[in-house]
Amino acid sequence: ALLRRYKHRCEWFQRDRLLGIWKSNTGSGERSLAAGLYEYLYDQGIEFSIQPSSASGAVDLVAAQEEGKERLIADAKVFNLEKGKGYIVKAFSQIYQYTLDYNQPFGYLVIFKTCEEDLKFPLAGQEQSTPFVIHNNKTIFFLVIDICAHQKTASQRGQLKVVEITDAELVKCPADNDSAF
Repeated sequence: ALLRRYKHRCEWFQRDRLLGIWKSNTGSGERSLAAGLYEYLYDQGIEFSIQPSSASGAVDLVAAQEEGKERLIADAKVFNLEKGKGYIVKAFSQIYQYTLDYNQPFGYLVIFKTCEEDLKFPLAGQEQSTPFVIHNNKTIFFLVIDICAHQKTASQRGQLKVVEITDAELVKCPADNDSAF
């Protein structure tokens, strides 16, 4: 719920500022955008570690574990046409691995979308319009935050252009064959 509220806050009240942060230095803009997420979660009373090391690398954020509660495992990425959907597919694999490293059932991929094209996840899972994938008992949620500086109003934009990422692109299963098994 906090992450959905953060999405709404960014899209309604901080879009221009966040896009400016990204554009001012695209090399470290992703890290700067993630810092805004950290600040928001801190203001909400969430205790966490930033970029703690794990067996697979450093996830952006791991919330402190409280008795009876699951940790928040989150990674922030930027999506635009230059990076392409392969970047998000790779990010999915990354956050999935972090859920394994920290033995947590949930992971959150927070995606800051900086282009006009919509990012579509036609996935089997959806929770209050937040798409998710369940793989190997791990649930990865995709939270897309639109910070694009749309040049036209919604009524003037014309046909929606979409970049689609499917379950099959996120998780590849080798073809069944009659090998040594």
